[in-house]
Amino acid sequence: MSTLSSLLIALIFLPMMISLTAMPYLTRETISFGVTVSEDIYRSDTLRRMRRSYSMYSGTLYAVLFILCVIQLLRSAPVQQNGVIGAYIIMVILISTAMNVIYYFRMKKLLPSLPSTPSPSVLAVDTSFRQGNLVLSNKWFLIHAVIILAGLIAVLNRYEQIPSLIPMKFDFMGNVTRSAVKSYRSVLYPTIIQTFMTLLFVFINWSIRSSKQQIQADDPQRSLRQNIVFRRSWSLFTVLSSFALLLLFTLIQLHMLGQINVNSLMLISLLTPIFVVLLAFLISFRTGQGGSKIGRPAAGSKLAPVNNDSHWKLGMFYFNRQDPALFIEKRIGVGWTLNFGHPLCWLVLLGIGGFIAITYVFAR
Repeated sequence: MSTLSSLLIALIFLPMMISLTAMPYLTRETISFGVTVSEDIYRSDTLRRMRRSYSMYSGTLYAVLFILCVIQLLRSAPVQQNGVIGAYIIMVILISTAMNVIYYFRMKKLLPSLPSTPSPSVLAVDTSFRQGNLVLSNKWFLIHAVIILAGLIAVLNRYEQIPSLIPMKFDFMGNVTRSAVKSYRSVLYPTIIQTFMTLLFVFINWSIRSSKQQIQADDPQRSLRQNIVFRRSWSLFTVLSSFALLLLFTLIQLHMLGQINVNSLMLISLLTPIFVVLLAFLISFRTGQGGSKIGRPAAGSKLAPVNNDSHWKLGMFYFNRQDPALFIEKRIGVGWTLNFGHPLCWLVLLGIGGFIAITYVFAR
């Protein structure tokens, strides 16, 4: 692996590792490792030490794993490097899940010994919340549709000029590791992926707007502003990241047509995920979960948070058949998750699974 490739991979994975390590500091201050607490307790020395402990242990594990990954990449043949990256990502997911579960149970065990909050719990709801511009308009995705259509027309018009053997997969050095015989299925693979990907991002943008509102009762106006900035920021991320991925597949089409060389394609293939990861990294640290880091007050809330821990399994999975909301803020990390008690949840999961299956079939 070249020095440039190693540097680009580091730019992809290091921000991800830092975000996972800093996860307890990005969540709302009414949640500690998936468990409801008051803001005063969240800022206590006991939970500060617990957050530092989480970050220290998880950061050490991620650093060791990353070093082992780099060593293995340097020792592996180019054809094996994609497998090394895949194994590394799986290990990161397993470590992150294990750390979250361990500290969730530690927090549950610690909770009875912490001082209780005598203040009442108050639920705040803004009935005009949905009337504002919470996200960017889905009309922005019309640009995606124009690019997809233009690529489709270009490929069909120049189908005869496309080589009989099409490169489908490359290693980090730009060497072809898998090819496919020219057919309409293989030639239109980028267009099909672009179409499904755009529909998926339109759905994500809609889900950001439709997700359940979460407003603090002691300062609803500030909380409302935070939440709106949070949603708009991630909506902007959705539009920009989808556009970057769309252009990447357009370049793959241009490569099929002989309009771009493999070195340029490989460089852009690495720069695209770097852009997506770094943008997500910056938004996460700027806003925090639900926008809680925007205009964060020096003093904590005087009201006790609404406790619905019974609906959260392991602090990560929300299951509430009585809640009409399909999308809800995650308790661990930044972003949204599904209400697994909602009937439509399984249709969403089926749709995402279908997208992955279609991608796999056409990639072969």
